Amino acid sequence: MIKVDAGIIESENRILIARRKEGKHLAGLWEFPGGKIEIGETPEFYLKRELYKELGVDVMVGKFFMENICKYAKKMCY
Repeated sequence: MIKVDAGIIESENRILIARRKEGKHLAGLWEFPGGKIEIGETPEFYLKRELYKELGVDVMVGKFFMENICKYAKKMCY
């Protein structure tokens, strides 16, 4: 099982989403920014670090929104 985290980023009444890159699992579909959490990281620490690394934005992580478990033919994420 792969543990992932994503952020819902809202600014000026707009929500940030991105398309998955070609060649990746579920390529072309829309997603909130995020990814795999490394062992020992909290979801909050991971999200803050990843959003700064990937997008150059420093965010304040708010309250938890929801959890979802996905099963794919070759992967399972939660």
